[in-house]
Amino acid sequence: MKYILKNKDYHIFIVLILSSIVYFIGNTWLGITDPVESNYALTAKEMIINQNYLSPQIFGHYWYDKPIFYYWELILGFKLFGISNFGARFFSGLLALCNIFLIYRFVKSQTSHIIAILSAIIVSISAEYWIIAKAVITDMTLGLCFNATLMGFYMGYTLHKEHATHYKIYYLSAYIASAIAVLTKGPIGFLLPGLIILVYLIIRKDLRELLSLQLIPGLFILLTLGGSWYYYMYATHGNDFINVFLGVHNWLRATVSEHPRYNVWYYYIPITIIALLPWSILLPKLVYTNRRNWFTNVPFHTFLAVWAGTVILFFSCMATKYSTYTFPALTPLAILMAIMCHERTSLICKTALVMGIAYITLTFTIAIPQMDMASSPTISNYISQSISQDALVVQGSGRYRVSPTYYSGHEVYKLIGPDEVAPNPNTISWNAKEVMPFISVNNLPTNKDVYLLIYGDDSFPSTLNQNNWTKLYSTSEGSIYQLHRSPKS
Repeated sequence: MKYILKNKDYHIFIVLILSSIVYFIGNTWLGITDPVESNYALTAKEMIINQNYLSPQIFGHYWYDKPIFYYWELILGFKLFGISNFGARFFSGLLALCNIFLIYRFVKSQTSHIIAILSAIIVSISAEYWIIAKAVITDMTLGLCFNATLMGFYMGYTLHKEHATHYKIYYLSAYIASAIAVLTKGPIGFLLPGLIILVYLIIRKDLRELLSLQLIPGLFILLTLGGSWYYYMYATHGNDFINVFLGVHNWLRATVSEHPRYNVWYYYIPITIIALLPWSILLPKLVYTNRRNWFTNVPFHTFLAVWAGTVILFFSCMATKYSTYTFPALTPLAILMAIMCHERTSLICKTALVMGIAYITLTFTIAIPQMDMASSPTISNYISQSISQDALVVQGSGRYRVSPTYYSGHEVYKLIGPDEVAPNPNTISWNAKEVMPFISVNNLPTNKDVYLLIYGDDSFPSTLNQNNWTKLYSTSEGSIYQLHRSPKS
């Protein structure tokens, strides 16, 4: 197998073709899930409807959760394939393929063709990579930009040490990739790669290289390409944008846990093991066997270790923890595995083929039904077909779901009690995420039809008299009731 793979550039295209099948198959039937995917999809849909392509908005409110770049991807996907499951997932899959090719080219430039191919295979078939390649979230875009930033730096750094004159091109390309990362996820797209580069230069005792990093043109790229949208948003929306985007979705996430039960120091240890499946089961013994190579003074190995370690440690120190935050560490970990285990080419290739078939099977047997359960396509279809646009639809209890509004085009209100007050989404608190429309039980209109949506096993709202409601529709997703009134009312 090793002989077959030797110096055959077309192998990467075989990997990309097989990966594309795994990433795109079944996407037409993968529902847009709550609570995350539906927020992105509905925002892009509303931007298209309102023909406003600079200020993200949802439920008619400006939405400062994420920068603009990923919404542009979704909008383009919807323009190409219609407002659909496949259109929403298209660019995650496409950029996943771009990322694999980038990893291959980068690793080949530093090691060998075999290690480069195995790095691409290990990354492409890792569990987390497969999931994110099919998901409507920002992480694949950020991962690609993150990789391009650090790979651009390292290529420029090695060329500069070899006294090559064209090293500046790679440094400038790193700034461009970082600027797009800033437009995708925020300041972390510049700060975290910058921290990794700084730590690496400290370890290499080469801080003088900072003077050669093209800081002035690089900062110009960051401020113009990466910062122009931020300037527009501040000029248009003022302090509301600063308070919510920087105050809540950056500072608050770092300092106040959104999900306190997950705020434990070891959170990313099991996450990393799961992310690297099946390799975290198959390859540790091989890595241990090659332990003499762990701490060799090879700059490339050191760079990969610093890259992975800094990402994991950085997010372990953040108060809010999400399973995908350490996705940028997957690439260097996979490359290190390929370096340590490149003698077991046959095992890696055979495992990848088996896992590719397994992922396709899981897509149809597990993912599609499970994602339907985390969405509401059936109820949404009923709403769009059977409830008029001038009627009021309210969700009575449980966690609010955005998917019915996305799929049906009918805005769903969240019902609150008579003494409750709707949260202010422009405060520096987690209330900033509560931008859905609210309505009090005291303000249910008397001049239009009112429908109540209750999901799954959620209970009927205690603030309503169930005798006044008639069940019209019921499935495993939930039930819809209609308010009936006495002739007097």
